[in-house]
Amino acid sequence: MPEESGRTLRYVASATGSDERGDGTAERPFRSLERATSAVLASYRDEETGRLRTLTGTHAVELVCAADPAERRGIFKRRCVNYHVDPEVIGADGNGSEMAPWSDLETALAGIVRAHGDHGSSRLTPGTSIHLRVHGLFAAGAIERRKQLIERVVFGVLALITTLLVLPLAAILGYLLVKAWPVLSSDFILQNPSAYMTAGGIWAPLVGTFYLVFISLVIAAPIGVLAGVYLNEYAGENWLTRIVNLAVVNLAGVPSIVHALFGVGAFVLFAGLGRSVLAASCTLAIMTLPVIVTSTKEALAAVPYSFREACWNMGASRWQTIRTIVLPNAISGILTGVILQVSRAAGETAPILFTGAVFYVAVPDEGLAAFFPYGLRDSFMALSYHLFTISTQVTGVSEGLQYGTAVVLIGLVMTVNLISIAFRVYLRSHKKW
Repeated sequence: MPEESGRTLRYVASATGSDERGDGTAERPFRSLERATSAVLASYRDEETGRLRTLTGTHAVELVCAADPAERRGIFKRRCVNYHVDPEVIGADGNGSEMAPWSDLETALAGIVRAHGDHGSSRLTPGTSIHLRVHGLFAAGAIERRKQLIERVVFGVLALITTLLVLPLAAILGYLLVKAWPVLSSDFILQNPSAYMTAGGIWAPLVGTFYLVFISLVIAAPIGVLAGVYLNEYAGENWLTRIVNLAVVNLAGVPSIVHALFGVGAFVLFAGLGRSVLAASCTLAIMTLPVIVTSTKEALAAVPYSFREACWNMGASRWQTIRTIVLPNAISGILTGVILQVSRAAGETAPILFTGAVFYVAVPDEGLAAFFPYGLRDSFMALSYHLFTISTQVTGVSEGLQYGTAVVLIGLVMTVNLISIAFRVYLRSHKKW
């Protein structure tokens, strides 16, 4: 009986065999290729009707020429010859190639015997194998299979790299969560720091962080979006526009400590805001403005120009086109810059260190002032600076309190990002193009 490997039937023939009782296995090969092809026909012939069964794309036949008896068990294949048969092909002039397959199994086996039999022009040598596969009309050829293999390899490599990047991040987050778990509770979030910040919770710094994120977003988002609209929709290609674009790109690469010094000069001293929530928020807004401008420009540029032309042909003005057509279709891309702005504003320390954040602010435990402890012109506490303070400046702070503050800060950034990303996905799913 032939050896079966998946959907492939393997028949073994011997170049020097003379065993009339061979059954096509590696131990008892057929004595010739002709005997092997006869066995193939017999295995595919219907016993009741005597007709050959139609081949399907899931079956294949392999004819192997074995070496001497000592080497039969290995069935090594130094050379492989591939032939194809397609039951759907019209005509019988095929040569077994992918472009001209044989029309049926009987024709294919006869062609193999003519080419590789005892009297053939290319007689099989020991170790050589012949593969006969069903080649459908839209079956992948050798080039397509090679491309698919390359695609699978590239996909596997990229998936491995992504996994190697994600695993350390997951390990760090897991480590922080385990360390912070003993102190994580609603009281830890809603209570204010106490006992010289060695006990209590993080409500006052948390509210300060919310103030920073919200006010800086209110300042930076409209200015950044309008600037992006002007640069992409109104500004012409001239030296002034190029200078503005260059300034935006360079501003995005300025270190945060330089922004902090600028905030001290521009808002704390020149504008007379003092060290306050408003001065720190304006500094963060200036720092995050280039990201919003750049993302807005890219999102607007991604909207097809034909949308604008169609709207203009209907008699709409440039601003009407931008307001009703361009901006709604670019809003998901604009949100990308806003998401980055929120994350950066929540985690920055250097800009707020010089413009308004302080070591400690006494906050009432009751009343409205407990929930909204800061005015726009007041100094404030923020989570990022508070984490730095209790980790390096205050003694006697428990390890759980430090890790708990870090986890809440990370959770705040992740929560805001997830909400923004979910909203962006919702908007993208309702696009018309």
